[in-house]
Amino acid sequence: MTDEVQNQSQPQADKEMLTQEQKDQAVKSARNNDLRRLIGVLFTIYGVIVTAVGIFQPGADVAKTGGIAINLWTGIAMLVIGIGFLLWNHLRPLPAEDIIASAEASARKAAVEHEGTPQ
Repeated sequence: MTDEVQNQSQPQADKEMLTQEQKDQAVKSARNNDLRRLIGVLFTIYGVIVTAVGIFQPGADVAKTGGIAINLWTGIAMLVIGIGFLLWNHLRPLPAEDIIASAEASARKAAVEHEGTPQ
């Protein structure tokens, strides 16, 4: 009896939920929307702006900060952090297997919920 139950549930589990094109699109989308990329881009952009202010207006906040060129040092730190996040994202991208497994799990859940809804 248990063999019959396993055989009935196994084809549904083995059935491909996503096409190869959908899998590729899921991987591309997840990697493009990685939080490390967003943080890296924002820190880099703000770092360039704050560093430029520190370079072109070196005495702007020196009196308030006790003689430290705070815009310059903060901008450099932001650039380093931003570039670090971008390098991390580039050198260690999200594994495609994890993305595909998550997308297939979502597709299965959506299929089960769709089958369970009254029509």
